[in-house]
Amino acid sequence: MPNLGEARLKESPMFKYLITVAAMVMAATPALADSAPRVWTQEKDQLIRVDSSDAGKDPNFKSLVRIIKAEGGDHPTIQLSCQITTSGYKALNFSVQLDPENTYEDDADRSPRFHHISGIMEIRDEKFPDRYAFHAKSTKLIPLSREVPSRIYNSVVRGDQVQLKVKGKKRDLALPEKNDVFVAFAKFCPVTNGGKFDVSVFEILKGMDLSPNL
Repeated sequence: MPNLGEARLKESPMFKYLITVAAMVMAATPALADSAPRVWTQEKDQLIRVDSSDAGKDPNFKSLVRIIKAEGGDHPTIQLSCQITTSGYKALNFSVQLDPENTYEDDADRSPRFHHISGIMEIRDEKFPDRYAFHAKSTKLIPLSREVPSRIYNSVVRGDQVQLKVKGKKRDLALPEKNDVFVAFAKFCPVTNGGKFDVSVFEILKGMDLSPNL
């Protein structure tokens, strides 16, 4: 399984939208801390309609999000998600919930408030300082750099240990090894499979709408 390139990407006009989508997806998949071994599991696919025009118009585009997650024990809950839109945009996203026992999703806000904090990710004795959007009520982080999801994906492929230091505390992300779920995710996502994607999936999933609940 090839590694992804980690060259710095230019931020697109959709970046604010990506943060919002990541927040909604994180709220839709609450974490459950337990003692079971950490493995990659797949969540239900999410189809999001984005329409900034007047009421009654067709949506500007649709966005499909496929999510895999690792949780369990005292380690942070982590998610990798692949986002594809009918407008041709694709992205690999990453998020982490620092407190795996946080129950924010039980009574989530409709208008989430984020602030930016600094963090340092350590992989193979190399440190990567980055900025993150932090949602204090849920203890969830979304990286602002598009390089971070690629680093996480590559670390899983290589079997690297990854640590993240934020708010004065270093945490082991405890990335699980590759399993069938991770491999299937990599084959599905056009960011990781060389650009292949079957657009007919948008019609198959047209009834699956995600209502913002963060």
